Amino acid sequence: MLEECGPQLADYFVVSGLTEGSRPLEEGGERLGLPLEPITDVAVIVRSLGEEVPEGFTCIETTPGGHSADLSCHLLTPSHMYLCYKRGRSKPPLIDLGVLCEGRDRLKPGCSRLETTPYSRPAHLSGGGGTLQPRTFLTFRRATPGPPHGPPHTALAVTDICLVAPGKGETPPHTFCRVGRNLNTSMWGPAIYLCYKKSMAKGTALTYEAGLISRYPEKDRESFPLPCTVPIFCLPMGAAIESWPAAPQYQLPVFSTFVLTAATGVKVYGAALQFYEAYASACLSERQRLRLGLLSVVERRPVLSRCVQARKSICLLSHWPFFDVFHKFLTFLYRYSISGPHSLPIER
Repeated sequence: MLEECGPQLADYFVVSGLTEGSRPLEEGGERLGLPLEPITDVAVIVRSLGEEVPEGFTCIETTPGGHSADLSCHLLTPSHMYLCYKRGRSKPPLIDLGVLCEGRDRLKPGCSRLETTPYSRPAHLSGGGGTLQPRTFLTFRRATPGPPHGPPHTALAVTDICLVAPGKGETPPHTFCRVGRNLNTSMWGPAIYLCYKKSMAKGTALTYEAGLISRYPEKDRESFPLPCTVPIFCLPMGAAIESWPAAPQYQLPVFSTFVLTAATGVKVYGAALQFYEAYASACLSERQRLRLGLLSVVERRPVLSRCVQARKSICLLSHWPFFDVFHKFLTFLYRYSISGPHSLPIER
């Protein structure tokens, strides 16, 4: 045990991340983080006119409760209109969706409205109703490409879409946002609302349990031994190895806090800064590189358009909740560490 040396601002400095002993977060192998690919296109099809789901698109046939998702169910003669969407990474993703009622709403800046179906027919959701009925259109906003390879790797994008019918007891799924405008503008039929989910537009990742890379001091203090769970609090989503575009736009470090309770009942405050740093692909097995898309499937050749990044964290533990001070200090350390090379280690 380390002898006590009087009051001090911080008890421990901890670096957490991927270690040799890190275990996959799922038994039986690495958890292949396959976040849903972002949605890049939406479309409306009219099946009564012979329109089929376009290649690569998914049609929303039912609501989460199993009811029909026909957008024309309010019409006296339904035209069987359905909403379709397409996922991918070939173009900037959609970052916002909306519903515009002609004559009542204004198109938001940067948004476009869906004028026609893939077969060049009108895509307004009034579906050929009376001329006095206002036309309703879907609207969308696409991410602006950033230099040099599209939007930031960690930008928020639309990753899922659904339709809900509140009149049938349905509510938006967890984490989904509901568009306020009803898709059914008539006095007949159930109300139908568009819901969508936004999340990080990330690529593939291998996720492991976070481990302790280094600590200071190296010996425990008698009054407060370093808990073995600290790395998990620093990286609650795990120590991930991610496949990024070769020239990514790096995200800013993420600051977080947590509170631990010592065996004596005393509270200890943690302040952690998460960030990404380059990871040598040579340290990965062939299986890992295949799963991360770093090798071509058939020829096993390196994919030069991808690079590897690993999630890491630096943390301070203290009996004092001076989070603003800790945030500034950890940010300084991070910025100084990437401003190198340095002739001496930072700790000296």
